[in-house]
Amino acid sequence: MKLVDLTQPWGDRMPTWPQFQSISVTDITTHHRDGKSTVLVNTNMHTGTHIDAPSHYCETGRDLGRIDINELFGTGLVVDLRPITRKWSFYTLDDVLGCLPAGEEIRQGDIVVLYTGWDRYNWTKPTRDDVTYFDRHPGPKPEVCDWLVDRGIKWFGADLASMDHSLHVRVRYFRPDLVQEYEAQSGKPIDDTLPMKDFEHVHYHMAQANIPMLENLGGELESVAGHRITVGAFPWRWVNGEGCICRVVAFLDE
Repeated sequence: MKLVDLTQPWGDRMPTWPQFQSISVTDITTHHRDGKSTVLVNTNMHTGTHIDAPSHYCETGRDLGRIDINELFGTGLVVDLRPITRKWSFYTLDDVLGCLPAGEEIRQGDIVVLYTGWDRYNWTKPTRDDVTYFDRHPGPKPEVCDWLVDRGIKWFGADLASMDHSLHVRVRYFRPDLVQEYEAQSGKPIDDTLPMKDFEHVHYHMAQANIPMLENLGGELESVAGHRITVGAFPWRWVNGEGCICRVVAFLDE
């Protein structure tokens, strides 16, 4: 068996969401002073590859301590959306279904991972572009989320900073210049194409359905794009945890 790491490398200099504090790493002990190395890390748990527990967006949703590890492991379909994704794409259910691998379908209880190619802009790549990665990424229309909920999927993930469209999260308020750029691209007011009634729809509706989400997937995800895989996500077993930095791995038969 071969393991394929679908996790974005993590580091204390990686970018975080605008409303979050930067990561800090402090020495508690050092080799030259104490004969051992120990560090203190201060970070929010929604940095790098991480899981959103349903309790993140739903007050009655399950926290990490109430999610059985078996629910985070299973067969998954990595849908290669690169043919239809570009800056601020707002893709439909037909778009997603049209990108399924030949002969495949999304089954009841599947894990569904969307590969958009946006990981090329993450902080570890030579093509790094933080604004494009966080603030110009594509996202699914509400119908995609609702259909996946009806299919009873195990978890939902992507190589994106947010499963919602980047202007259906709070960046819309922080960067009015990007709203203007988007409106110039679309030729319409943002409220006509990204209505506020759908703001953070994916986060809220997945959480209300008690379905975890994985964001900022990366690593060798491209190598399994367009394939059905066995995949597992491994966060802390954290009582009351609403999110957690996470290792995500595909298990391939050689």
